[in-house]
Amino acid sequence: MKNNIKVVDLDQGLTDVEAKVVSLGNFDGVHIGHQKLMQTNIGLAKSMNLVPSVLLFKENSKKTLTKESLYLTSIDDKIEILSEMGIEDFCILEFNDKFKSLSPLEFIRDILYKKLNTKAVVVGGDYKFGKNASGNVDVLKKYEDEFSYKTKVVDFIYDGDEKVSSGTIRELIKKAEIAKANEYLARPYQIRGTVTHGYKRGRTLNFPTANLKLNYDYVIPKDGVYLTRVNVKGKAHFALTNIGKNPTFENMDRKIETYILDFSDEIYDELISLEFLEFFRGDYKFNSADELIEQMEFDKKMAYDTIENKYL
Repeated sequence: MKNNIKVVDLDQGLTDVEAKVVSLGNFDGVHIGHQKLMQTNIGLAKSMNLVPSVLLFKENSKKTLTKESLYLTSIDDKIEILSEMGIEDFCILEFNDKFKSLSPLEFIRDILYKKLNTKAVVVGGDYKFGKNASGNVDVLKKYEDEFSYKTKVVDFIYDGDEKVSSGTIRELIKKAEIAKANEYLARPYQIRGTVTHGYKRGRTLNFPTANLKLNYDYVIPKDGVYLTRVNVKGKAHFALTNIGKNPTFENMDRKIETYILDFSDEIYDELISLEFLEFFRGDYKFNSADELIEQMEFDKKMAYDTIENKYL
């Protein structure tokens, strides 16, 4: 993450008076549609001598508005990705009852105008805001002159007839369609968490694994074996990751277990990230531990072959 970013917590009564271009939305996943919007923001900011900025909720607003409870990116993930793109200023706030009660006019006047000194707003065509989502692009344009800003609407990106969206990507990941999800994200899908102690059964099979305890409500791919890349202690390592209940041993808890290739360090309690590169196979029940080991050796060889052919 870049060091020159600024994070302003509006819930602490802070204001950010630098004149800025502000992108508005949830931006879950920061997919290629969001990236197009941010590139527009950055271009406008450069041409108008403003600060490229974004307003983010600490929790995705859809968590309280819909039944969706799992997401592609935490707020920390979003800030990291967007700062690498060139966004410099992050204004954050809770999507709480007080905020939800703001009328569209109050949001524009009290947040965009008074707190953020917004000179340009960049949104997608379906952006909604204010109490009961009663504000839209037309409302933003209506108050441009009164509050001295311009509204820029960015077109969606389509794959054929389908609009690229966070919801589509979430469903792709749930179905283990990793290649298509990564195409829409323009990067490997990533989750983060802490390495915890497990049953240590992998050690007895000569495949010691790191068990991941998630630090956010991420969307998890369907059960199976994946080629992944683990980032730990500032270094990236290829790995095989199993998601599931270990049906061969009749475990009850769904786990995320990662066998890091050519790696033997102890990393308990380390914060790591896990990037999903390829889906290899489902999470099968084998007749014996020996049969499982044979399959794992095959998975390992497949991993090395795929890495050599596609990632080196």
